[in-house]
Amino acid sequence: MIDQKNIIIGTVLALVLVLLLGMVLPLIGGILAMIVASIVVGYLVNENVKNGAMHGAVVGFLTGVIYILLLYVRYGFSKEIVSVLISIYLLLIPIYILLGLGGGILGSVIKTRRYYAEVSEESGSEEVPLEKNEKEE
Repeated sequence: MIDQKNIIIGTVLALVLVLLLGMVLPLIGGILAMIVASIVVGYLVNENVKNGAMHGAVVGFLTGVIYILLLYVRYGFSKEIVSVLISIYLLLIPIYILLGLGGGILGSVIKTRRYYAEVSEESGSEEVPLEKNEKEE
């Protein structure tokens, strides 16, 4: 199930970071911003690796689409820029989706390892922290 609150948090964080890091580091700012935002989303979801990856990919897609629309608005809805934006769109969106996918997985793994839980791929499996197991013994 998709957690809309975490998707919105991740998308807003990614857009802010893309715009800020894009000014400082024009070539790799968007990549770094997408990785950081998707790690945060994967960490916040904390269900399993599959959900972390799915949420990260959705954040990557939404960030790419909104970023292309912001570029279109920035250049004044120019007809000349549309062909360039379509080319960028076809390249940027899959890259952002893959970065979001990887970052979501990484964030989910960080969260589960932090609380000593096993990384599961099934949504029905239970993740029990190590601390609870020690208290029962």
